[in-house]
Amino acid sequence: CGGGGGGAAAKRRNFTDLRVWGASALIVSTVVLVVLTLYASDVMTRQDKERGSVTDACMRPEDFSVPPPTTVTGEEVLAKWPDCKAFPLEHVGDSWCDSASAFNNADCGWDGGDCCSMDRGLYDCKDPSSSNFGSFSERGAVFPSPRNPRYATDDRGISDEQIVTTYNNYYEFGLSKAIAAKANEAKDFFEGPWPVEISGLVDRPQTIDARDLIGLFQTEERIYRHRCVEAWSIVVPWVGFPLSHLLDYFGVKPEAKYVKFTTFEDHDISPIQKQEGFPWPYVEGLTVEEARNELAFVGTGAYQETMTPQMGPPIRLVLPWKYGFKSIKSIVKIEFTTERPVNFWWETQASEYGFWANVNPEVDHPRWSQAKERWIKTTSRGDETLPTMLFNGYEEEVAYLYEGPEMVGEDLWM
Repeated sequence: CGGGGGGAAAKRRNFTDLRVWGASALIVSTVVLVVLTLYASDVMTRQDKERGSVTDACMRPEDFSVPPPTTVTGEEVLAKWPDCKAFPLEHVGDSWCDSASAFNNADCGWDGGDCCSMDRGLYDCKDPSSSNFGSFSERGAVFPSPRNPRYATDDRGISDEQIVTTYNNYYEFGLSKAIAAKANEAKDFFEGPWPVEISGLVDRPQTIDARDLIGLFQTEERIYRHRCVEAWSIVVPWVGFPLSHLLDYFGVKPEAKYVKFTTFEDHDISPIQKQEGFPWPYVEGLTVEEARNELAFVGTGAYQETMTPQMGPPIRLVLPWKYGFKSIKSIVKIEFTTERPVNFWWETQASEYGFWANVNPEVDHPRWSQAKERWIKTTSRGDETLPTMLFNGYEEEVAYLYEGPEMVGEDLWM
C-alpha cells in the first residue's frame, strides 16, 4: 500500500510541477511579446522620439483663406475664344494665371484675362489693351510663393513639416528613412553649383545651373497628396512650377515621345553608389503627354522654403497620381527621346515595378496590399488608416492619359 501511496504523491508532485512550469512559460512568453511590441514601436517611432513630442503648435495649419477658382466650362471658353487651343479649357478665365504660351495669348484672351489680374499674386500681362500691360510677378525661388487656388486645400490637412522632411526615402544616403542627418552632411553639395543638362529632341539644348533654370519661371504653391508604394501617404505644400512650362521653354520636337530624368552620381557624396546591386544613377521617365499634364510639377521648395537635403533639392519631380518613387529627386539631366526610359526600380526588380506606377487600390504589390494606406500627419506610425484612391484621388485630371488603344496590354499600375 505504501508503495501505492508513494506513487500517487509523486504523480501529484509531477502534475503540480507541470502547472508551475506552464505558468512560468506563459509569463515569460508574455513578457517577450510585450518587449518585442515595445521594441517594434520604438523602431517605428524613433524619429518621432528624437524630435520630441509633436504638438498642435508644431503643425503648419492649412490656409483656407485662398478663394477657390472660378468655375468655367470648355463650352463657355470656346464661345468667347473659338480659336483657343489651351488644355484644359476650363482653366481659361478661372481666376488663376497660366502663364504658359498655350493660355496666355490673344486666341485665349490672355488666359481669359487672368494673367493681367494682379489679385492672386502670379501675373504676366501680355495684353496690350490692359492697363497692366508689361507687368509680371517675380520669377525664380520666391518665398512665399502664391498658392494656386486649384490645389489650395486637402480634406486631410497638411502633414507636419518635421515628419515630411525626415520620413522619406533617398537611397543615395541609405536604405532606411532615418537618413536625414546623413543627407544634411551634403547640404553644401546641394547648395553649390548644380548644372542641369537639357538634351535630346529639343529646340534649345543646353546646360544651365538649377538656380538659373528656376529663375526662368514663376513659382507657385500647390498642396498635393503623396502616396508611397510602401502603403503610406502624406500631404505636402510644394513650391515650384508646372513641368509643361519647362517643355514649352526649351521647345520639344514633335518626334519626342518620352522624357528621361537622371539624378546625380557622386561616390564621395553617396558612397552607397559604389556598391553593386543597384543600377546607379537613379533614372525615371514619363511620356511627353504625362509631362504636359497640369499636375506634373517641378518641385523647388516646400513649406514656403527651400527643400531640405532629404527632399531632393534643388529641383525634383512631383507627380501626385503616381507612386512616390516616380518623383525623382535632385535632377541633373533631362533628355527628350523616342525610346521609353528604363527607370531605376524597373531595372532593379522588374517583377515588382514598372514604367507607369499609377496608384490603384485594386492592384496589389506582389508583397503587400495597396487597398489601404497609413496616413501620416503627426507621426510616422500613421495617424489613421485610409482607403487608397484610384490615381491617388486625381482620376479626373489624369485618367484620359491612359484610355487610348495604345495602352492595351500596358502594366499601368506597377
